[in-house]
Amino acid sequence: MKQWINYFGKNNPITLNEIKRIDHFYKMSDDELLQAYQNRFLKLFQHAIKKSTFYKELYASNGIGINDIQHLDDIKKLPIVDREMLKNKVDENFIGWNKLKVIGLTSGTSGTPLTLYRTYRNIAKEQAYIRQYRNQKGFKFGEPLLSIRGMLGKSVDYEYFKPANILYISSPNINKNTIEMYHNLVKDFAPKAVEAFPSYLHKFALELERKNLDLNIPLAFTSSETLLDWQRSKIESYLGSQLYDWYGNAERNILLAQDNNMSYQPMPMYCIPEYQSNDIVSTNLTNFNFPLIRYKINDIIQLETNDFFKNIIKPEIKKIEGRASENVDLKDGSVVGCLDHAFKAIPHLNMAQIHQYDVQKPIVVKLVVSPEFSKIEEDQLRKNWIRMVGTEMEIIFEYCTKEDLVQIPGKKFKLIIKEDHKKSVQ
Repeated sequence: MKQWINYFGKNNPITLNEIKRIDHFYKMSDDELLQAYQNRFLKLFQHAIKKSTFYKELYASNGIGINDIQHLDDIKKLPIVDREMLKNKVDENFIGWNKLKVIGLTSGTSGTPLTLYRTYRNIAKEQAYIRQYRNQKGFKFGEPLLSIRGMLGKSVDYEYFKPANILYISSPNINKNTIEMYHNLVKDFAPKAVEAFPSYLHKFALELERKNLDLNIPLAFTSSETLLDWQRSKIESYLGSQLYDWYGNAERNILLAQDNNMSYQPMPMYCIPEYQSNDIVSTNLTNFNFPLIRYKINDIIQLETNDFFKNIIKPEIKKIEGRASENVDLKDGSVVGCLDHAFKAIPHLNMAQIHQYDVQKPIVVKLVVSPEFSKIEEDQLRKNWIRMVGTEMEIIFEYCTKEDLVQIPGKKFKLIIKEDHKKSVQ
């Protein structure tokens, strides 16, 4: 039932109308598009300062009134918001009817859990960007799609969802012992495209190659991790795919996707990005129910120029840093990623970090918790872990302080640590 609700929440008349709207943005001139950005931003700001208790108080404390913001470049007058500022005030930021509120995120690879809210209208808009982009690349909704995902866990090998014509296979179960089964399954399904994390898709291609098993999947869509050149080479050459990468984040406040020249370009009217030397500050334009205005992202994007207006609509991106995700290795040779999901719905967990240095040794998960953290929450966390990783790997929970977590100098916080750092660097 939940899968059906999610399906119709993403694919409905709102989605179709949004696809048409996005198509229209591509037909605008640069000046027309910038004017549309300004109009949407001013509408969002005025909505937030009137309706969001969080932003109303934040702007008042910074001496900002509704008449102080009149143009797009006035956005720089507004204070930057980060995860720490928002995480205990998410209910104060939601604008709308609580019965329509959907939890969008309860954890992240920054190690600090955060709950964000959306509505099904917001979700439909997100889906519209995905479908419109894939339409551009030759994949139509309803054509056979292979989806390699970690959320199925170790106990489920695959699932088929007929309404969307999607075959889901479980990334934690892809290894030398299962690859022939998956090969036969996928070959019979004959997907037009595959979607996956780069590391999952690379692992799939590598296991196929090791057994000399052939597949041809015309299109590949990757996201959520840094796509490395050697991964692209292996995937495209062995699966015969044209691969397109998509850069976004769980907060849904930035979105870049590769064009036919493999350059990352913004999806129009999705956000207003501000690229800084050590991070990104971005304003989402699609979710008025939970505004994210000048929200900081701990990734780095290198650009050719610092032209604020040009970088909104046509940035020249040299490199995207951050996002690089690591996986936990299992004894059977399979890998498990997306492990931030194991920490979802644990209210009094403040931060977490996974440490694995040897596949034959227990995995240590360091937890920073609030005083209210209970045995019930620990048991739920263990159940989440077992569902994703299985029971063959011993897990040890180690309670600690934030200062005990490993910080890599000059880099964003890493959820998974695989090098034995003897000392935390703060």
